[in-house]
Amino acid sequence: ASPGAKCPRCWRVVKHCCCAALPNVKLRPQVIVLFHHEELGQHSATNTAVWLTLVGAEFYCAGLREHDQRLQRLLREDVDGTVVLFPAPGAAPAADLALAPRRIVVLDGGWAQCKKMNEWLDPALPRCFVNATRAEFGGTRRYRGAEGRVQTAAAFVALMRDLGEDSAVVSSLSQSLVTFMESFEAQMAPSGRLKVL
Repeated sequence: ASPGAKCPRCWRVVKHCCCAALPNVKLRPQVIVLFHHEELGQHSATNTAVWLTLVGAEFYCAGLREHDQRLQRLLREDVDGTVVLFPAPGAAPAADLALAPRRIVVLDGGWAQCKKMNEWLDPALPRCFVNATRAEFGGTRRYRGAEGRVQTAAAFVALMRDLGEDSAVVSSLSQSLVTFMESFEAQMAPSGRLKVL
């Protein structure tokens, strides 16, 4: 998908580009965001994937054969050093993981899409979840009927915290997410539609 009249990095209308305001972040683990192909081009749905790529994640689109094959090969290289951020049955609290993972896979899409992507991934890959609240991540998107729920991007920040990553990195990630979401809200009209001009 192409951002069209938007910034090609943050996908914001140029007037609301947030790239210069985002702090530089150096992630220790390799981070992969697996994004459902049906979400491509949806301006609000792409938030997590775009933000994660801005902070250093690699992008894979589930449902594109080339991406699927490349990702499966990559994940087979280091099953024990990889963790999937998804609250599947049997997932462990991230804070309880014995070793910090070398690779993190973040699933991004609607709930049903994420469940399908999780089922597609090798069941031998460990799954983990985090406990995060909107009070901690006030810049995150709200979900109807689930006020306490945070978006996947906020869950990723909580994951980095729970894994014991450097506090300066966690703080920079948190600030980066707030800045990114503020730019998203700034370009939206009260109706929830994108303000292009």
